[in-house]
Amino acid sequence: MNKNNSNRFVGTKALLLLVGFSFAIISCEDDDSPTPQQNVLEIAVSNENFDVLEAAAIKAGSGVTNVLSGSTQLTVFAPTDAAFVSYLGVANEAAAITAVNGLTPTAAADLLTFHVLAGSEIKAAAIADGTTAVTMARASNNKAFITKTSAGVSINNARVATADVDASNGVIHIIDAVLTPPGGDIVAVATSTENAPSFGILASALTKANLIATLQGNGPYTVFAPTDEAFLATLKVVYSDADLTEEEAINVINGLTESSSPLSLASLTQILLYHVVPASGYSITLTNNQVLTTAKADAPKTVTMGIGAAVTVDGLASEPSTVTAANISATNGVIHVIDKVLLPE
Repeated sequence: MNKNNSNRFVGTKALLLLVGFSFAIISCEDDDSPTPQQNVLEIAVSNENFDVLEAAAIKAGSGVTNVLSGSTQLTVFAPTDAAFVSYLGVANEAAAITAVNGLTPTAAADLLTFHVLAGSEIKAAAIADGTTAVTMARASNNKAFITKTSAGVSINNARVATADVDASNGVIHIIDAVLTPPGGDIVAVATSTENAPSFGILASALTKANLIATLQGNGPYTVFAPTDEAFLATLKVVYSDADLTEEEAINVINGLTESSSPLSLASLTQILLYHVVPASGYSITLTNNQVLTTAKADAPKTVTMGIGAAVTVDGLASEPSTVTAANISATNGVIHVIDKVLLPE
């Protein structure tokens, strides 16, 4: 082999080695590279359990879809299709999508943003034990309560069924119920146009007992709220007047003093506080025979939950009261409507 041929052989061999080495590097990089991660919106679009959520996001418009597909880190509590069907009270997923499409973009955005924590990725392991108040991305009335116990994680009355679904822009926790955005604090919810007709006596009693400011505080509070019928039934017995009307009952309450009899203002105040638990108590966090300590100043101050065919609250000196409407969300807690006044003694 002459010198020129030898040089060409060496050069060709070196080139082949370089190409082979480069190909090996490229192959290794291809093997080790993770599959590009989807963002929150892409996961919702590709997951067959989120068809209603996807429809709601599209209906809400770019203000929501841009957030769900953007680079800002999010924690999203994502209701399943079944959760939307139950929340909307419709027969199936198709009907739920139709209902969502019937919302205004503002209403759809308002609902969805109450399921999003913007600005941070919070995985289940990072959630503190007990109950933590969080601020959702909704523009106002945006407080929710995350509870972590040995049984798992919940937010308001939705249970986290699958935690820590990773996205490129945060994490998704799949939940089994749609979160109902609150209409304000406990007082605002109880006195809203929708609820005020049921709680006229309660509102008057809270005002007379000077407890309005308390129940407008940070909380969280769980309030077992007796209806007007419940209060009226109790006051008829207390005053031995079977014909007492709601208007007369409110007049009686407004006239209470510290020395009035058979019901004094101090007694009314303690009865009302006996219906308030200074903690968040959505129904999925309550257990059968659980004893709750109320805000009442002195003993006896506990009530006992009964979880069975119906949910009941048992006062020490009254018949068990049945919860007739549960989990009415407020920014500082939750209201459960009950059909009897709880009496401590």
